[in-house]
Amino acid sequence: MFSDLLTFFQTLSTQTESLLPDSFQGTAIPVDTVSNFLTGLDDSVKILGAAISLVLALLGCFFGFKFSKMFMSLTGFLVGCVLGYLAAVKLIHTEGTLTFLCIAVGGILFAMLAYWIYRAGIFILCFALAFMAAASLLPFTGDIQFFLSTLTGFIIGSLALKYIRPVIIVTSAIVCGSSAAGLLVKVSELLGIYTFSHISMAGLTVIVCVLGMAVQFLTTSDPARKPKKRKHQA
Repeated sequence: MFSDLLTFFQTLSTQTESLLPDSFQGTAIPVDTVSNFLTGLDDSVKILGAAISLVLALLGCFFGFKFSKMFMSLTGFLVGCVLGYLAAVKLIHTEGTLTFLCIAVGGILFAMLAYWIYRAGIFILCFALAFMAAASLLPFTGDIQFFLSTLTGFIIGSLALKYIRPVIIVTSAIVCGSSAAGLLVKVSELLGIYTFSHISMAGLTVIVCVLGMAVQFLTTSDPARKPKKRKHQA
């Protein structure tokens, strides 16, 4: 989402290496140009971007399970881009156009994998969400953090393969709901309507996430439990 994207690009250049094992240090993607571009945008453009992102965040929060294939493809593409970049820099030792080609190929391959192989897409989506959540919450750095974050990702991804619907609903409602709450606060501040305190911000986030979970659980059904049609005997 736009506000999260802005913060992400502003901090990625200094925090990316903490998400990687020690052997991958020095491979952080340079994003200063993108960060400066986003920071220098006019308020009107920021408001428009935040509004569009807010709509997408609300769709993910309230209809995440129904749009799960789209989210899987997007997550697969992003994961593939990162892996393609790391492969180009650390394994092939390329620069320039060839590095960009590796990033594009990795993103496209993983997006196709996540879209066409449903269970692979579920695992990739939930692994990525769990990995990033663990990496941001764990007090460790370097190899220990990377190992624990990867282990957490594998556990949540494996659980998602067995409990597809509840895991996707909960993760999409929390991730997109928190983004939607942050975007509501951002739009409100940009328009000068209202300034939220930390307590009201936390309350808004909880309300949006809980509502998102409730709506998804009430409006969807488990595909594995659909009643099978019985053949009529002649």
